[in-house]
Amino acid sequence: MSATIVIIDDDPGISKAFALILSEKYEVRTAANGTDGLKLLQKTEPDLVLLDIGLPDMDGLEVLKLIKETTPDTVVIMVTAYQEIRTVVDAVKMGAYDYLVKPVDGRGLQVTVANALENRTLKNRLQVLQESERQRHGTMFMGNSRAMRQIMEMVDKIAPGIDTPVLITGETGSGKGVLARHIHFASPAADGPFITVNCGAIASELVESELFGYGRGAFTGARAGGRMGRFEEAAGGTLFLDEIGVMPLAAQTKLLSVLEDRCFYRVGGNKKIKVTARIIAATNLDLEQAVAAGTFRQDLFFRLNVISIALPPLRERPEDIIPIFEQFITLFNKKTGKRFTTVSPEAKNLLLAYDWPGNVRELRNIMERISLLENGGEILPHHLPFARTGVPTQPQPAGSASNTLDYENSTKLIIEQALEQTNGNITRAAHILNMAPHKLRYRMKKLKIGGVPKIPVANN
Repeated sequence: MSATIVIIDDDPGISKAFALILSEKYEVRTAANGTDGLKLLQKTEPDLVLLDIGLPDMDGLEVLKLIKETTPDTVVIMVTAYQEIRTVVDAVKMGAYDYLVKPVDGRGLQVTVANALENRTLKNRLQVLQESERQRHGTMFMGNSRAMRQIMEMVDKIAPGIDTPVLITGETGSGKGVLARHIHFASPAADGPFITVNCGAIASELVESELFGYGRGAFTGARAGGRMGRFEEAAGGTLFLDEIGVMPLAAQTKLLSVLEDRCFYRVGGNKKIKVTARIIAATNLDLEQAVAAGTFRQDLFFRLNVISIALPPLRERPEDIIPIFEQFITLFNKKTGKRFTTVSPEAKNLLLAYDWPGNVRELRNIMERISLLENGGEILPHHLPFARTGVPTQPQPAGSASNTLDYENSTKLIIEQALEQTNGNITRAAHILNMAPHKLRYRMKKLKIGGVPKIPVANN
């Protein structure tokens, strides 16, 4: 469909000439004053408005203001009979895309309008992509347990403070990177880049140049013009420093200086560069222990720890297991074109009883494996790599909702079945459930499964 253009001008000769030039490619409507023009906008919802600054009933800037208040995505090009710089500047500040000075050249009008509409199309596409990205990296794959709801409430409070660093702690695979992206897309920096640096994957001698870039001739083999670092690449967005706990001490010193002064120099450079990126750091290490051991600077820890979020492991929020797994089913259905529909009650029991040492990442890997090796349909116990043949299970009552499964009852049931099959032998039952015997004892005690002290332990 062609774009719709509204011309608001009190000069009928100008309106007719503009309409004649543009009507070959676009649908054109005209209005002779601001009041009629605003009414026309409500009816037609145009893509672009050619707006005369000097109207008989209203000032063109007033009309512009009302357009931007009601339909902010409408492109407005101002038209004036004289080149008054102050008026033009005010119009651009208020949201006008460009301006034209009468008499307007026909070719210039066509080019300006075409460029404005192309810019609008690209902007709309970018907004769609950004919204898709926000949704993809929102609370998806994080869960909706009480612990995660509390974390998301905290994120909503801290997201606007882009100058304050955030430290995310948690086990490997628990979702620290996903949470960092959620903070990014919930913040004013959402339209900027999200740059990830894995501090543990960079050679220690290259960390500084990777983060801060290097100037011309900083070292042998350096590019002639130098190279920007990750801080510069993340300008206006977020820099995510993953595995910050293994950063070399020399780089820690420079990072602390950057966090304090919000500026830095490239390696071998002499130009001060301002930091405009939000800093989010993450680690699976206990940084307080690292400080005590002398491998992490105490002052850097204090500077990073202004806002700290401890992400609980998946085993501590079991009510998230099935909902997250079902999200991964949807994800890999789209990726592979296969159609996995439901998870059987028996498979759910196994998913709930498993200890998830690899956390959400392991949950994702299992679904990815299933999507590659199986053909679709219902996910059954034998599809799960940690499942053991011969484990008896009881199906859930018909109509049970996966996201409301009683975790404790499901776990208790599967443990009791394993113990019954092994005549109470904890070591063998733990092998069937793919968990350590001491963890099985802990769960038996927590779930009040009777006879914990009396159940014999296998002699190895």
